[in-house]
Amino acid sequence: MAEDVQMERDLTRDLLTRLNDPDGHVREAAAEAMAMNTEDEDWRPEEMIRQGGIEVLKERLLDKNLHTVSSVLEIIVAIAANDGEEELISAGMIAILDTMRDHRDPGVREQVREALWLLEPEVEDVVTSKPQDEY
Repeated sequence: MAEDVQMERDLTRDLLTRLNDPDGHVREAAAEAMAMNTEDEDWRPEEMIRQGGIEVLKERLLDKNLHTVSSVLEIIVAIAANDGEEELISAGMIAILDTMRDHRDPGVREQVREALWLLEPEVEDVVTSKPQDEY
């Protein structure tokens, strides 16, 4: 068990490092590998978050490679779906995704809508009731 945890840490560290590689093909492969990892039913975002992964993902949303951006959006959706919304929101992810609503690629726009749907609070959650005046 401890060996599995260490292996997950090492893999996460390696993929996050590769996401910052100057070579676009390396970044694309790393993003795709991370996105595929999220499909594992045992996958949890905690290790990636602990290692600063959200900041790396934010940077990769600006990548010129659409495959990389699409894979990063898959990861963001998976983080949000696995109770990582608070970390994404506190890192400013909503503001970045909001700027991508009009992305040139329709597939990316759809993924952005999905991510924002998971991250943006519902209107009824935001509205607070007015305290009743006591007479």
